[in-house]
Amino acid sequence: MHHLESPAFDPDNSTVSAAERLDHLIAGMERAIARIGPEQIACFVAEPILASGGVLIPPPGYHQAALDLCRQHDILYISDEVVSAFGRLGHFFASETRFGIVPDLLVTAKGITSGYQPLGAVLLSDRIADALVEAADPAKPVLSNGFTYSGHPVACATAIANIAVMQREKICEHVRDVGPYFLERLRGLRNWSIVAAVRGDHLMACVECHVPGETGPTPRNQALARAVDAYCARSGLLVRPYENLCILSPALIIVKEEIDQIVAILDDALARAERDLWAGAF
Repeated sequence: MHHLESPAFDPDNSTVSAAERLDHLIAGMERAIARIGPEQIACFVAEPILASGGVLIPPPGYHQAALDLCRQHDILYISDEVVSAFGRLGHFFASETRFGIVPDLLVTAKGITSGYQPLGAVLLSDRIADALVEAADPAKPVLSNGFTYSGHPVACATAIANIAVMQREKICEHVRDVGPYFLERLRGLRNWSIVAAVRGDHLMACVECHVPGETGPTPRNQALARAVDAYCARSGLLVRPYENLCILSPALIIVKEEIDQIVAILDDALARAERDLWAGAF
């Protein structure tokens, strides 16, 4: 397995333009393909937005340019939408509607059942499905590949019911309505000196903490973020702590009043952590 440079682009903190960042990333991908050899590469896997890495958002056009490069070299493009699918970004799937690409394969999980049952799924494009049909033994037209837990009836029934509820209650439309408000309110937290960045897309966001002058997940930055997380927890707000990041993935049915409450708790937690910093706690 080979890894490319993180595609993250933060317009608030970047010293280069989005176009320059995109050119740099795609040039790096081209060099990696040439070094490895396209005939040695089965696929390229990418999240529309890197979730666990800290809600890292690529510059506009990144996924389309990466897909075009994969097509040039006959490399399959796999979109990892375990986090971004089923409403998190305001659509059932983000690859096409938000990023303008149709991947060869798309993997998803979690939101497909809203977490009520463990379930994952792999979606195939027509291009891949047609290739499988063409290569199949006419005497065995059914794809027989599977896993021990494939097609679990309870998990699949849960997914079907979950999707029906999301459609009936217009959950994706609701996320598209409240998502911009969520990010707008969070961006107000950038006034704190210990906030290095606020980034996100609809109901997927991250507040990055830092000791002024320090960059990245240094011990002090991580301690500072843990303090913010702890103060939030005391006030009834659970955020996902990772390194020096506070990652937020609120329920898709959240309303603006609850968003205001989240931001108020975070604001208080940042104030307390900043006081601790200047008092020499970190």
